[in-house]
Amino acid sequence: MNNLAKNLNRFRLITFDITDTLLRFKTAPAVQYVKAASKHGYSNVDQTQIANNFSRLFRQMTEKYPIFGYHHPQEIKGWRDWWRQLVIGVFEASHANIPAADLERIANYLIECFETSECWQRCSSAKHLVDDIQKVGKIIGVITNSDPRIRSVIRNLQLPEFDFITCSYEVGFQKPSHEIFDAAVQLAGQDVQSSESLHIGNTPHLDYLGAHSAGWTSILITNNCDSWKKYSKDIDTSKIFPTLQQFHEALKEKHLNL
Repeated sequence: MNNLAKNLNRFRLITFDITDTLLRFKTAPAVQYVKAASKHGYSNVDQTQIANNFSRLFRQMTEKYPIFGYHHPQEIKGWRDWWRQLVIGVFEASHANIPAADLERIANYLIECFETSECWQRCSSAKHLVDDIQKVGKIIGVITNSDPRIRSVIRNLQLPEFDFITCSYEVGFQKPSHEIFDAAVQLAGQDVQSSESLHIGNTPHLDYLGAHSAGWTSILITNNCDSWKKYSKDIDTSKIFPTLQQFHEALKEKHLNL
């Protein structure tokens, strides 16, 4: 039995977060918004305004209509409408002076674009790590606070095929809620228990502590000490790795007390 298999021996289920764990944006969303506007004939859009308004309005929409409007069907007609309202709101707040019909076209274009390698790239070691874990016979899944496009994103970025994908919009719960982790255990089947499950993600609150509170073991992938400092009393620093590649290398080369 190799080191990776030994380190993961007690786990039957291993899940990954997606954004900034297995995949990351090629450029900031604001860059893609400006490119989309230019593609549709509007080249004078201010990228700084787009960036500021995207951050502000994304936060507002997330707070007012969490899980892409899942629980607000009267105001939000599905996840596509959530994103459509956000995109249009960002351009309007940025005084882009784009007619309504073209804003609709730009919104639809961006919704589709963010399924592709135009916007996403794999994190270093992502494919190889998932491959290596599959080779030792683990059930492998995804737990992500995202809309259903994540399935196309995973396929388009040529990640290995997962046994299942737990998407917040499909289950109606999001990390750090224990319900989304419980849903993953149910999808794994085979009488898998939370105590036999490992989650790997990049955010202290959503991934590490969310999984931990659901009875799982968790690994935190981050090189930003400030991101977990306020949670330091609740996080085992031996389970923090700066990059996915360094975690992969440690699994293969060291004895880890997971």
